Amino acid sequence: MFLTRKKISSLLTILISLALIIVLYPKLQHPATLQIFLAGLGWKGILLDLLIVTLLMLFPIIPFPLLAGLNTVLFGWILGFTLSLSGSYIGSSLGFWLARFLGQEWVHAKLTKSDKLGHWANLSRKKTFYLIILARLTPIFPAAVINYAAGLSPMKFQLFFAATLLGKIPMIAWESWIGHDFWQLSQYPKRFAGALIIGALVFGGLWLTYHISEARGQRPKQRSEVRGPKSDRG
Repeated sequence: MFLTRKKISSLLTILISLALIIVLYPKLQHPATLQIFLAGLGWKGILLDLLIVTLLMLFPIIPFPLLAGLNTVLFGWILGFTLSLSGSYIGSSLGFWLARFLGQEWVHAKLTKSDKLGHWANLSRKKTFYLIILARLTPIFPAAVINYAAGLSPMKFQLFFAATLLGKIPMIAWESWIGHDFWQLSQYPKRFAGALIIGALVFGGLWLTYHISEARGQRPKQRSEVRGPKSDRG
């Protein structure tokens, strides 16, 4: 096929994101109208937002910083961050349990063919816990892939809960910051540039740390495969 499933998904993500930006960007320069509309919805508006964030963790059709930034613009920094974090965690938990109970064979086959996280199923709980934190702090890994890979690993949900929380709090704080300043770029151009630089330095360093940890974790296995089984000498 000319276009693979992964390329089609990437193209759809770009198109949907562009459409969202074109429609909402002018309105978010003066968000009072949208804020009044959400205030009129009351708790229904909050639940709807929470549902959207949760579904985004299972079906990542737009980059998460766009939605996290939208939450901070419309709901304020504290409530917006809380909604992003809560919805993200609920969606991540659903992905974990789906992989563990409903589709382990399908998910395992898919991860081992197309992603580098499929071998998590063969790692120890302690190693997986550490790698989940680093992966959460690395923007290039889709959240859905991390959730499914963790669900296939031997780790308990309590450890997944802790690792996800430790990784998501700083990541979503940064995504909320960069998303907020993107939606209001005309007001915060320098701060937006600063957020990009800080993210590149901090999360780029964490990305290198993740790959070093991955290489160290696979080295003993590779050595044992090269040496092969020991022969008995007597």
